[in-house]
Amino acid sequence: MWYRIGALAFGVLAAAALAAPDNQQQNQDAELVDEFREGLTNTVKRTARWIDSFFADNVNPDDYTTASGSFTLRPEWDEYGGFKLDSSFRARVVFPHAEQRLTAVVGRGNFDDFINETPVNRPSVIRRDQADEEWMLGLGFDPFVDSQQRLSFSAGFRGGLSFDPYISSTYRFETVLSDVSELYLQSVGFWRDSDGFGIAQTVEYDRVLSEHWFNKFWVRGTFAERTDGVRWHLSNKTYYLYGPETALGAEFWWYGETRAAVPMQDYGLRGLHRQRFHRDWLYLESWVGLHWPRELLSETRQPRWIVGIEIELLFGE
Repeated sequence: MWYRIGALAFGVLAAAALAAPDNQQQNQDAELVDEFREGLTNTVKRTARWIDSFFADNVNPDDYTTASGSFTLRPEWDEYGGFKLDSSFRARVVFPHAEQRLTAVVGRGNFDDFINETPVNRPSVIRRDQADEEWMLGLGFDPFVDSQQRLSFSAGFRGGLSFDPYISSTYRFETVLSDVSELYLQSVGFWRDSDGFGIAQTVEYDRVLSEHWFNKFWVRGTFAERTDGVRWHLSNKTYYLYGPETALGAEFWWYGETRAAVPMQDYGLRGLHRQRFHRDWLYLESWVGLHWPRELLSETRQPRWIVGIEIELLFGE
């Protein structure tokens, strides 16, 4: 309940800031947004100190600077599915007294992205949007981390009050291919009570095309006992950075399941604009596009408009 109230409050504050008629009103709204962010950060840190106290007799509040996360509000209108208001929250904490290897993650979002450890605090206009589905809570253990590789294990619950347990293991490899390109590979094995065993493989490729142009390509395939064959999702985004933390972009995407009644479930394109908004930790993104969804054999695939905005607040240090 508090999460829904927070989402509504943040949305009202952000909308008020956008429509503020004078500087005095803008300053008041900005102060409220600052207080909202500070409250989120302090709540996450207090929770981290309480959990870490089980590993030590005394804890120092100054040790918990690695608590971080994001809070987003995303209204969108889709000609196919109508209007929806998505909100997501994700926080990640490293516990100093657990030798910096134990982490906790709490959030609301898409389970595939949750177990694939999508970054929650990427201070850039370059970012991949994510879906929003359900609450999740997990603890992770990182036995091996270096500049290029990471091996981690996690366990937790998803689905809110249904307490659907899961476990997962993740291996991530990053390498710089050249002065203008990077490659990321990630393999995840998981089990969850409601869906059985599964694996997910992600490949990301980033390339700087010129001083102002940047391209991000990624593809993910997931196979689990609940899927019809392999569930896959592919996206390619090209950005034009025309100012500090400000970019125009174009995205093409496709997704589906290989053995579903309709293997190609959706594809589309959209133009987007993303910028930092009044604060180093506040971002505003807007988009308009067309997609061609089809979920049932009885449906006829035809173009559908999509329009939306996203407000993202990064918190922590």
